[in-house]
Amino acid sequence: DLELMGWADDSLADVQPHLYADGDLAGCMVTGRSTAGIFQSIRGPNTCFPISAMSKRHGNISTSTPESELTSGNMAISLVGIPSLHILEVILYGVAPQMARRTIPVRMTFHEDNSAFIQVCRTGRNPTMRHLNRCHRISVAFLHEIFQRDDWEIVYTQSDLMCADIFTKGFSDPEKWMAARQLINIASQAEVAKLLHDCVSSGVLRSPQ
Repeated sequence: DLELMGWADDSLADVQPHLYADGDLAGCMVTGRSTAGIFQSIRGPNTCFPISAMSKRHGNISTSTPESELTSGNMAISLVGIPSLHILEVILYGVAPQMARRTIPVRMTFHEDNSAFIQVCRTGRNPTMRHLNRCHRISVAFLHEIFQRDDWEIVYTQSDLMCADIFTKGFSDPEKWMAARQLINIASQAEVAKLLHDCVSSGVLRSPQ
């Protein structure tokens, strides 16, 4: 009854890639390791099209939520974000050897729901996590360097709007499960019909002909 959906109704100049990363803390009761959730989509004013998703166990044990988010963010950027930028440039803006670059460059927006992690990425350090030099020194330097570039932007996203959350844990509350899957464009036809009806009623969309 559930389908993965995507929609697009913008020009290429009006869409950009968005990357979401999330991490639980010691979710595995056996190993104590956390799980990274990663989700990528193309978004615009009238576009939301899923590109890739990943749920992957961490290779190390994290001792705090910011540390878990640090590992998840590193995985998301290394395994998904950077490799996808070149092909997205070709698809979205025709940046190939025989074609001229268009005026609007591809810029990856990275979504994170942990403010401590964002602060570490922006400053390249965190005095309160004194063990970073032993554990994540290279990761911190790497992330700090990435977000100094013009083609990357990091933004704070509320936890209830974090698309990658669904890939990090199990759900027992049906309403939270429905909200989590709808964030990544997984819904039933009945849910989509209700959404369209609400949008038409509120004037957001014109009535379909």
